[in-house]
Amino acid sequence: MIGSIREALQAATLTPAEGGHGDAGAPPAGGVTRADFLRTMAAGALAAGLSTATCAAASTPARRIAPVTDIEKLYDAWQERLNTGDIDGLVDLYMEDVTYVSPEGRLLYGRNAVREDFVGLFAIKPRIVLGNRKHLLYKDIVLTTNHWRMNFTNADGVMQEVTGGGIEVMRKDPRDGGWRYIIDDASRSAH
Repeated sequence: MIGSIREALQAATLTPAEGGHGDAGAPPAGGVTRADFLRTMAAGALAAGLSTATCAAASTPARRIAPVTDIEKLYDAWQERLNTGDIDGLVDLYMEDVTYVSPEGRLLYGRNAVREDFVGLFAIKPRIVLGNRKHLLYKDIVLTTNHWRMNFTNADGVMQEVTGGGIEVMRKDPRDGGWRYIIDDASRSAH
């Protein structure tokens, strides 16, 4: 899901020569360029003192995170944890051995890889709303889809909005009954 957000941001900020829909050298109609977005993420990470090592060191493994046992509340939990900057809570929604495809198409495995992929997004303090949620359930596995709208402030202090969709596969964790992502292909979106 996080990857589909970044993919939409990137697509909205590419010039036509790069395969996007903005004017070469000028910000796209949405007002944010790819460089602006990347600068915003980097500045936010530096300002917050965030790095992969910092985030890993800052996590509190002793914290007990309540599992989401009601599939209808899973997207609410994901949305709340992203919007409040709760990286531990958000990463807890992924199985330890999750298969994750980054927005760039890199195949990654495990929660640590997911955490690393979230660091840049958390730096810009986004606000997301997940809508049009669907769950197709088969026993303890579910295919989920959604559409989302995300707002963030760019490096120039201008509020930006992007939209997209997500497709994920989740499984009920037999250890605590919580629903968790087992596959997240962040290089795709549900439109």
